[in-house]
Amino acid sequence: MSFFIEISSPNKKNVRLMLTESHLVIGRSGVCDFVIDDPYVSGTHIELWVENETAHARDLNSSNGSSCNGKPIDAAVTLNLSNEDRIDVAGGKATILVSEHVDSLESKNVSPPPSGTVTFLFSDMFGSTDLVRELGDIKSREISRMHEDILSDTIRKHEGYIVKEMGDGFMAAFASSRSAVLCAIAIQNNLFKLREREKELPINVRIGLNTGEAILENGDYFGRAVNEAARVSAKALADQILITAVTKRMADSAGDIEFGDALEFELKGLPGIHTMYEVQWN
Repeated sequence: MSFFIEISSPNKKNVRLMLTESHLVIGRSGVCDFVIDDPYVSGTHIELWVENETAHARDLNSSNGSSCNGKPIDAAVTLNLSNEDRIDVAGGKATILVSEHVDSLESKNVSPPPSGTVTFLFSDMFGSTDLVRELGDIKSREISRMHEDILSDTIRKHEGYIVKEMGDGFMAAFASSRSAVLCAIAIQNNLFKLREREKELPINVRIGLNTGEAILENGDYFGRAVNEAARVSAKALADQILITAVTKRMADSAGDIEFGDALEFELKGLPGIHTMYEVQWN
């Protein structure tokens, strides 16, 4: 049995996380696993975890409290959670939705989170904000589900570990740089074939990859290598794959992946000029 939570707050995109035996702490402090930047949220507000195949939550004696399905959570009580439970943090400054899944190849990662030198893949569905405005909530959600199914299946088939599903994008980690690049190529080809079959489906994804060391905590990764991968993805255009020079050097040993000329970019929040390469996938 696996338990997931989807956290939503006004200042952040929705984030979906898998609960583990490690306690996931949510609050305003930078030391928390998920930070909510709101003065009504306590420094360490609430924690969630899994034990003996049951999901639990405990309010950490927060100033403005937490509630589950509308009922206040007593700070002295460990709460057992069920599928579709809703937790409101500090009177709705953030919402946590709980979902329960029977473990299967279709509903969980089939590869463990890699450690050491890791290649990170970030993807983003290009123009997703415009989709909602142009197509409406129902149709745009159907397209989002197709996008999610294709990316999650392709990542698993290439032995990647899905770190986060961020609504219109994914973060994945790979032990092999080559597998990560081949996964990105397969994603673009699979989406291209879908658009060829269904001409009216505007699913266009940009992908960025970077390789390096990172800190693994509670199923998530932190560090410069992760930040750089996210910034590389933001530089890519629709249907484009951009990778750093480090990832290219590690993935190019077989000589069967084609790359474009070196490109140089400044990356927000990271000093210096960064060399990148476009991966030729089509």
